[in-house]
Amino acid sequence: MTEEEDGFDHLLTKLGFGPWQGITLVTTFLVAMILPSHLIGSPLVSAPVPFRCFTDALSLDDWPQSLPYREGKETMNSTRKYFNGRCLELSNLSVTQEDTPAHRTFFRHRTYMSSCPYIEYDNTIFSATIVSEFHLVCDELHLQPFYQMLFNVGGILGSFIGGHIGDRFGRRRAVQIGCIANILSVLGTTLVPVYSFILVMRIITGCTCIGTLIPAWNMVLESTPSKHRSLVGMLSGLPYSVSVVAFAGVAYCIRTWRYLMLVCASPALLLLPLSMIVDESPRWLVQQGRATEATLVLQKAARQNSAKLSRNVDALVNNILEANKHKNDVAQDTTSSEFLATMKQIYDYIRSPGMRTILLAASLLWFLQSGVYLGVALNANNFTSTDPFLYVALTGIMDGTAVLLTTPLTLYLGRRTIVGLGLCVGGILLLLDLLVPMDYYWIKWILVMAGFLMVAGAFQVNYVYAPELFPTEARTRGFAFVNMMGSIGFMCAPLVTTLVAPYAWWAASVIFGCSGIIGSLMVAFLPETSNQPLPETLRDVEVRRIQSKSKEKGTVNKGYETGGESRI
Repeated sequence: MTEEEDGFDHLLTKLGFGPWQGITLVTTFLVAMILPSHLIGSPLVSAPVPFRCFTDALSLDDWPQSLPYREGKETMNSTRKYFNGRCLELSNLSVTQEDTPAHRTFFRHRTYMSSCPYIEYDNTIFSATIVSEFHLVCDELHLQPFYQMLFNVGGILGSFIGGHIGDRFGRRRAVQIGCIANILSVLGTTLVPVYSFILVMRIITGCTCIGTLIPAWNMVLESTPSKHRSLVGMLSGLPYSVSVVAFAGVAYCIRTWRYLMLVCASPALLLLPLSMIVDESPRWLVQQGRATEATLVLQKAARQNSAKLSRNVDALVNNILEANKHKNDVAQDTTSSEFLATMKQIYDYIRSPGMRTILLAASLLWFLQSGVYLGVALNANNFTSTDPFLYVALTGIMDGTAVLLTTPLTLYLGRRTIVGLGLCVGGILLLLDLLVPMDYYWIKWILVMAGFLMVAGAFQVNYVYAPELFPTEARTRGFAFVNMMGSIGFMCAPLVTTLVAPYAWWAASVIFGCSGIIGSLMVAFLPETSNQPLPETLRDVEVRRIQSKSKEKGTVNKGYETGGESRI
């Protein structure tokens, strides 16, 4: 029996891809369906609403009592002229203390802001958003980005927490905990009337979303044979894309942000019972030495997939366990302290040339690509203020199209080529947008959407690529780390779209375009993983690095190709 036949990837190949993986896929799909309303929902949930400031509640002006819906250029311009979005000059204010609003079609609210004591919103597009409900304008304008930013702060925490729970207690347990916490955090967000508490809930929601996504994603990849891993990983992004389009459609029908959030978070109610019956990742069980549980799961997989194995599952699992023991460089009794063991593992990873390069290059790549992706997705209010629903729907269509286009390409071009080209071309298209006059707005739309298409394709491939870079013993934590860097990129995007872009028209295109180009350069430092076995230990990562160098010199290192113990 060769070492190759003792590898877990070889066992998964014998099991094949079938009904057993189906429930794991559905679980991951539901996790992906929860994300859009939180990750890219700001243009519709916390959209800036046109407003007009007044010094008191009863002052009248020369304007009809009822403003028509924005249909047609003349009406739209007239409405924009009325809702000018200008704060009042402090030196000219003479504020009365009457709280009784005038009897008008547009309700006038008391804000207690010095530069906008009373405010009137144009509610023809949105009935209520985060911005209009909590008056995040004028003196409070700086609070607008926090709704999006703090979700990404929670994403950073979720990367650590979800990664730790997934590696320590199992992928399935992490999904269960994250799902319950997500349901509670969404309820907390929609039921309280205090903005500061909503921001706290946003942190928790971000933590639960990312903390659930990472172990669910790893559960799928670790249960899929290497032959089908690219296809499964790529197509797993389609539910997210469909959910973006559905989110725009639901938002078009539900214009109040609280009801919209409740409806869009409902897939979590289906995810919870499903997470109770899905099988744990057998690869993780084997890595933890839980041979009996892994055997039961693999026997179930063989039955459901109608797979015929050449040997007994018990013998196969035991052989894999023995092979993994030989691969481990660090003895289990070197320290009794879990903290010291973790610190030693981190030190070993940093000391390893192959892993050190992966950590640095992948981290910067995820930071830049995430900023570009979310920056374009959130930029609806800068490209068009009259139809943000169409803009969000188009980003979902572009995202889904990117998945369908890049999925077959990964079989021929590999991970690195698609990620590099996607980010580079996408960045160039965003820069070209600067050269198009505003009169040719349709060309600008084409360039921006085409750029988003390229970036979305690269992003989707990277969700398959990144976990494959790390060994099984730390795959969830490694993937969580690069996701954390991506969350920092997400956190920076609303600062550009909300605070910088309104004052510098060129800022968004320049920042996001250059980020895409720089990010594309990072793939040159990463190994190709297409049609390669997943590394099990840190030593496998080093063998892969040496093998890559050997190929460049015209020789091939066979140690990693056979999945056996490295000889370095």
